[in-house]
Amino acid sequence: LPKPLLAIPYATRAMSAASSDSAEIATGSKRPFDPSLADPSPPSKLQRFSQSDISPADADSGGEAGAESEAMAGARLSRTQRYLVAVEYDGTRFSGSQQQPNQRTVVGVLKEAFHKFIGQPVSIFCSSRTDAGVHALSNVCHVDVERISKRKPGEVLPPHDPEVVKCAVNHFLHKNEGDIMVTDVRCVAPDFHARYKALERT
Repeated sequence: LPKPLLAIPYATRAMSAASSDSAEIATGSKRPFDPSLADPSPPSKLQRFSQSDISPADADSGGEAGAESEAMAGARLSRTQRYLVAVEYDGTRFSGSQQQPNQRTVVGVLKEAFHKFIGQPVSIFCSSRTDAGVHALSNVCHVDVERISKRKPGEVLPPHDPEVVKCAVNHFLHKNEGDIMVTDVRCVAPDFHARYKALERT
């Protein structure tokens, strides 16, 4: 990446210790949502994950384990897909990353975009918190999505392709100030946790 012009106390990278594969990041645009279009892709800070990359021994214990168990509850359902989502944002108009009542936050805006995309509320867990006004080049989070048919309510469909998720969520994010975008989306194992599995934060 070129040297950033903004102060970035938290530009988070989460990666698998067992994986060395490189990946690509697709950049967003303000054209109408079209999942069939792929954007030019510079190298990604994220590495690919698979079930074999994640060991049960990596899970934290104590209070963290309780929080992690709550976060993973929905993903244990066979119909739910957990996605790892990397986001880049200008924090000028955000009151931090964590959701707060009556405040515009990174998590709040992401949840709204996902809700518009899949038609149901989601929970989002970020690897790092950022304060009001703080920017990020790649703060990663995870989200559990169950794809329900909009034509036949109650019918569960196969999970969305990660590229479709990225394009669709960016479509709604661009309508909301345009100061945040999804740069990468990956399918991960149900027990992957963006906070507890992060190996490095910068």
